[in-house]
Amino acid sequence: MVPKVAGKGRSFVGAGLYYLHDKKAETSERVAFAHTVNLPTLDADKAIRLMAYTAMHQTEIKARAGGSTRGRKLTDPVYCYSLSWAPGEEPSQDEMIGAAKETLKALGLEGHEALLVGHDDEPHPHIHIIVNRVNPETGIAAPLKMDHLKLSAWAEEFERRQGQIRCEQRVLNNELRRQGEFVKDRSSQKAAEFQRWRMERAHRRSDRRVRESDRLGVKHHGERDRLRTDRDRLVTEQRRRYREATRADWHDLFTIQRQERRRFADAQRNAWSRVRFDIRTYGEDYRRAGKSGRKQMLKGAASALLGLKAQRKKLELKQKNERLFFARKLNDRTDKLTEKIRQKHERDLSALYKKQADELHELKMRQSKESQAEAREITEDRDKEIFRKEWREKRKSSLTEHFSKANREAGKDAARDGGEAASQERDSARARKRGLTDEFKAARGLAPEKKGKDSKGEFKDNAKDVGHDTGRKPKGD
Repeated sequence: MVPKVAGKGRSFVGAGLYYLHDKKAETSERVAFAHTVNLPTLDADKAIRLMAYTAMHQTEIKARAGGSTRGRKLTDPVYCYSLSWAPGEEPSQDEMIGAAKETLKALGLEGHEALLVGHDDEPHPHIHIIVNRVNPETGIAAPLKMDHLKLSAWAEEFERRQGQIRCEQRVLNNELRRQGEFVKDRSSQKAAEFQRWRMERAHRRSDRRVRESDRLGVKHHGERDRLRTDRDRLVTEQRRRYREATRADWHDLFTIQRQERRRFADAQRNAWSRVRFDIRTYGEDYRRAGKSGRKQMLKGAASALLGLKAQRKKLELKQKNERLFFARKLNDRTDKLTEKIRQKHERDLSALYKKQADELHELKMRQSKESQAEAREITEDRDKEIFRKEWREKRKSSLTEHFSKANREAGKDAARDGGEAASQERDSARARKRGLTDEFKAARGLAPEKKGKDSKGEFKDNAKDVGHDTGRKPKGD
């Protein structure tokens, strides 16, 4: 039994892309089975989405459970590892699921959501476990401390129960760990690092595809908005031009109605003048009405005879209907003019929808091909070569940096040694200069000067000599 920790991640979609693959990918056949734990579904794709939903609502779950919502937010809710049996072993599906559930309990994850995915693309049976670190009841993230050691101890105990120890080195390492020694399995560490690199690479590619789809959606939305804005601008401009063209017609209508109101005011001298105004103003309407026009004329004359208010209301109603009729007529003409603009907009919008559908289809086809190529790359283990190349480049760069640092330090040492040599040379020159001066003074019978250090120096002047030379007695004598 070999447990391997792939590591933590950010995207459940990326984990699903690697372990389940895209539905259109050829490598979907390598999935032997999928089993959900603590999830209300048996469908693997739905399980991925449900775990992502739980992780995104961690704060709400904490608040509902009465816990604190403060602190740093969880950025890597995905935890993946695998269990591999030895080649030749043939565990049943139930046995593989049971072993996976035992590891969840050993890691303290028995209450967490998990998806178990069995693969049959290798000579050895193996199962992958995708776990949501966020507890669905409390919202607290599992810390997963010393997960490698816990899985190693579980694997040893599992093999003992099976009656055959297949990894003696693990037993030795665990015994040394129990004695307090630090033991690290570098081969397993490198394999775990590769699995972590593979998952992160799948996450990055998945995120890139999501960003591409989002950018295309924003682009399409902007194109449709610009088309609608152009339509509204053209319609507004057409209406403005038509209003300018019909301004004189409105002016004529208002002039006629003002003249009618003036005649109405002049006709208020007596009853007969009001009757004449009524016949003159509404006579054309009476004639168009036919037989009923005579009755309308008589009613109008009676209304004119009775008083001012009824005739004024009749005039106001007539002029209001004239304005409404004229406005409807102008609006109908405007609608006919703007209908051509709307029809052109509908044609342009239909063509734009078709173009955008083609672009979206092209993007999906390209992403589908990329997904299939990535799946084949994983199945054929070509990504291992890429990982090794990147690892070598990284190691090479780190070694180059190490040697560069060593060279810089060596240069500093050389510069420091050179500075010390130059300082020694200057001191020697000063010493030689002082020697010549002393020789010159000796030749003239002069005693060489003796320079002592002050009280802060390493040595003090000889007090007796100073007192004797100056004629002063030294203190203390």
